[in-house]
Amino acid sequence: MNTWTIMIYELRRLFSSRSMILNMFLLPLLLIFLLGASLSGVVGDKGPSTIDVVRVAVVNPSGEGYESSSMMDSLLKSSELKDIITPITVNSRDAAESGLRTGKYGYAVIVPPGFDSKVQSGGEAQLEFILGKKSTDNLVAGTVFDNFLRSLNYKQSVAMTLGPAAMNVMASSSTSNLPSVKLGELSEGGVSYTSSQFYAVSMMLMFLLYSGLTVCTSLFNEKENHTLFRINAMPVKGSELFIGKMLGVGVVSIVQCAAIIILTNVLFGVNWGNQPGLLFLFCLLMIVASMTLSIVISMFSKTGASARSIVTLLTVSMTFISGGMAPLPDSWVNSIGAFTINHWAMQAILKMMLHADVSQIMPNLAVLSLICLVLFSAAAISYRKVGYHG
Repeated sequence: MNTWTIMIYELRRLFSSRSMILNMFLLPLLLIFLLGASLSGVVGDKGPSTIDVVRVAVVNPSGEGYESSSMMDSLLKSSELKDIITPITVNSRDAAESGLRTGKYGYAVIVPPGFDSKVQSGGEAQLEFILGKKSTDNLVAGTVFDNFLRSLNYKQSVAMTLGPAAMNVMASSSTSNLPSVKLGELSEGGVSYTSSQFYAVSMMLMFLLYSGLTVCTSLFNEKENHTLFRINAMPVKGSELFIGKMLGVGVVSIVQCAAIIILTNVLFGVNWGNQPGLLFLFCLLMIVASMTLSIVISMFSKTGASARSIVTLLTVSMTFISGGMAPLPDSWVNSIGAFTINHWAMQAILKMMLHADVSQIMPNLAVLSLICLVLFSAAAISYRKVGYHG
């Protein structure tokens, strides 16, 4: 009960401080916004580009003994294409060309008469494309219809080589139900990330290390206010007081971390990857590493000012060396930066943002866990030797 009472008091004291709210919650978001917006051309990609739906003029003639292509109609009615192209049926090639010149359409497709019968008889599937004014529209629409032709010609070649029975096998296979179009983001499984993602990670880790300042302030506050003697005179063990204070700081750090992750996702659209469990574990390890490092420094510092100065110097140095302030050459980050706490957490979270395989993240988790174990042992030994008293 003593430990929980001290923890609750510590939480009330910390959350009642306006400077603490400003430094731990508002300042990180402000830095992430400013750095992410101003350095978008320096770090990572500029962000995902939006692609407008392409208006496609389709000439699918009927008459003179021919019917309109049911294969093309089936493709254009596919629900997969509604967010990519908007097909508009026109009567003639001249109408399609006129619409392209005026910008009414972004692309045009001419279906030759007898398209279905030619394909069904073993002929090559061919369409005529007329490009529009925008290269992006041409690329998007061209990809859709090129894939359509490739699929038809592939099935033709299978039927001609292996016989019609092979088509029945393909139709019954699980792969036949896969969508022909899949939307995604280039950052998924890619090699780059946006500047907002980069600085969201680096600033979050830096401020988690800065939580060590709160540890130093909390430990030296009782000494500098000369209240530690009176607390020790009460039926409260020194370990209960110490653990209660550390639990209070730890809870505040967890709330700070959760607030940064949630608010950057909502306000700035930062994608933190698809491994929330691992993300939480890395943040928790960073909090443990920061607190235990600050405990060791506080145990051997004579004043709170000196302890806070050392923690600040180490935090800024590690953030810079790990490449968190500005992009550094990979050779520097992977050699000198490997001696910092930030490096292992930052590289792992960036990999999570790129949807990397878990096997690529586990080495970082193992190293960071080992660092936390060493620092925790050092903090326990320091407390046993020095103790927390006036």
